[in-house]
Amino acid sequence: MNPRSGRAGSPVRHGLSYRPALDGLRGIAVLAVVGYHLGIPWLRGGWLGVDIFFVLSGFLITSLLLHERAAWGRIDLVGFWLARARRLLPTLTLMLLAVTAVAAVWAPPSRRAADAWDVLSAFCYVANWRLLLSNDQYFSSLSMPSPVVHTWSLAIEEQFYLIFPILLIALLTLAARSRRRRALVAGALTVLAALSVWRMAALYVPGADPSRVYYGTDTRAFELLIGAAVAVLVSGREFGDRAGRTGKRAGSSPFGRTADAIDRCCRVASIPALIVLLAGFVVLTDTSAIPFRGGLAALCVVAVAPIVTGASLTRSPVQRVLASKPLRRVGLLSYALYVWHWPVIVFLNDRRIHLPAFARGVAELAVSVALAYLTYRYVERPVRAGGLRALVPGRPGLGRPVAVGVLCALTAGLVVLPRSEVGAAAATGDGVQVRATPYTPMATRKTVTLIGNSVPDSLQSAFPGVKYPDLNVATDVSLGCDPFPGQKVLDGQVQPIGAGCPAFHRQWQERLRSDPPDLAIFMVPQSITSDMLVNGRTLHFGTPAYLDWLGSMLGSVRRESLAAGAKHFAVATLTCHRVIGFTDDAKHINDDGRVATIDAKVRQWAASTGTTVFDFDKLLCTGGYHDAINGTALYADGYHYTAASGSVIWSWLAPLIQQVFRRDG
Repeated sequence: MNPRSGRAGSPVRHGLSYRPALDGLRGIAVLAVVGYHLGIPWLRGGWLGVDIFFVLSGFLITSLLLHERAAWGRIDLVGFWLARARRLLPTLTLMLLAVTAVAAVWAPPSRRAADAWDVLSAFCYVANWRLLLSNDQYFSSLSMPSPVVHTWSLAIEEQFYLIFPILLIALLTLAARSRRRRALVAGALTVLAALSVWRMAALYVPGADPSRVYYGTDTRAFELLIGAAVAVLVSGREFGDRAGRTGKRAGSSPFGRTADAIDRCCRVASIPALIVLLAGFVVLTDTSAIPFRGGLAALCVVAVAPIVTGASLTRSPVQRVLASKPLRRVGLLSYALYVWHWPVIVFLNDRRIHLPAFARGVAELAVSVALAYLTYRYVERPVRAGGLRALVPGRPGLGRPVAVGVLCALTAGLVVLPRSEVGAAAATGDGVQVRATPYTPMATRKTVTLIGNSVPDSLQSAFPGVKYPDLNVATDVSLGCDPFPGQKVLDGQVQPIGAGCPAFHRQWQERLRSDPPDLAIFMVPQSITSDMLVNGRTLHFGTPAYLDWLGSMLGSVRRESLAAGAKHFAVATLTCHRVIGFTDDAKHINDDGRVATIDAKVRQWAASTGTTVFDFDKLLCTGGYHDAINGTALYADGYHYTAASGSVIWSWLAPLIQQVFRRDG
């Protein structure tokens, strides 16, 4: 690291001596994460690269704090926090400003307000808790994901940087009189790490969405604490400062002997450890329970070996490989590359860039690397070395005004983004044409309940009650859940379900029973366009076994609805979609052939059971996919209906519902 100027009245502090091998390790970690997000098939565990970053950050930050305490007798908390802000905020702020500007034009209008809140939470380093509160799922998304979802990891690190120095000072103070103070401090950090591991395992529910344990600061702290505990034991020995050799040769004191032993063990274990880490990138899928049941903790312990080896004063083959120029250069760009790559992937999606998947991935990588290099060269490195005065070369007086201008632009962008209407009229042509038929309200008001997930919820929200005063439309829905048991299977991997889905499977009938409707309408969900795991058996899409299950599932929902008190039951077919997504799930939802297969079975089943069918597919997908209805955008995000399109659909659906009541009483 470069020298850092202290604040007024503080001594000039110098960082740790540079270890190129650690940049090489950063390079490996960021390449794994980027490859995973680009969808490289053999990097199914590339998301584990973030865990290496966490362990490395815990190790380096603790080493830095102990180095400062050994050199100056104290830890300057404010100076430390300012140095972290100078290191991290400029690149992050620039990316967030760019995301805000692009989202105002390219993001679906329906999610621009959410994007604004996401950007604000990323800037405030609370993105992980924002994602948890908004029920964001890291490993799957049926619509365009947040362009800043990846900042959850930066939030956890910054929260660690805020709290950990205070904790370390407290532990060092409590152990100051002990001759084994390093062991005591390291032991305390290990206990805290173990509690975090326990919390992750306790909160993890097999088969359910793991976002709570994935995003939580409490369930991720162990990764940083493992690095910190090791740093307490070897700090000074590895970086050659006087913290580890006060008055004696490094290896002659108990601490020196412990540090030497750890160093030797790590050098011996570093090659097998790297092999294990690389294997994890390939074999540990995001649906496996192993990482959340102690696997991540084991991985972090394994990561200690190459980290200590990379920082060691003793040269080794692993250190030379990690310090190789290609890996080191990627490592130097790792922070900027991590910050930029995800929004580039989100915005340059297959709906925006009409290229084959491989070519589009190459383009996304090239743009990400270019932005990372420019940011590192002209923002990150100058500001780290010289502060804001170095932001404008040759004009130090302009640095602060430029920084203030960027913050003002970001603030203005966050105010404007939710209100932006650019691209709101994205529908091409008039699309589907629906002619409203004359509607005469019935004498008796009837209750209609829509059953399903978030799609019927969006349709109910658009119901124009004033136009149809004889209909009371309610929902029995759970966002992201279906009213039947079963899990999607993608690429042979069983997908987790939302934490509330098992309860919805059991309770939706009770909700219906509490206010029995005159008509229950089950809207067939897009979730079944994939293979399904039902009762421990994988049903491959389109096979006779799958179609038999589909008919059985429809019959079960019908029986349970009528048993709960519904007087009539109807089913609504699937429609074609073009969702923006990065999983096989999105590809299946966009597959018109799969939709046609399901709808054909739905119609066949309905005919055999005398069930009314509301054929949304014939209404919206005749002649192929349409993104407009009566000249207005059909979907808010490629998946859910807008208020305007929903109102048009009700002009078709309400008379059909009325026919059911007049026919059947």
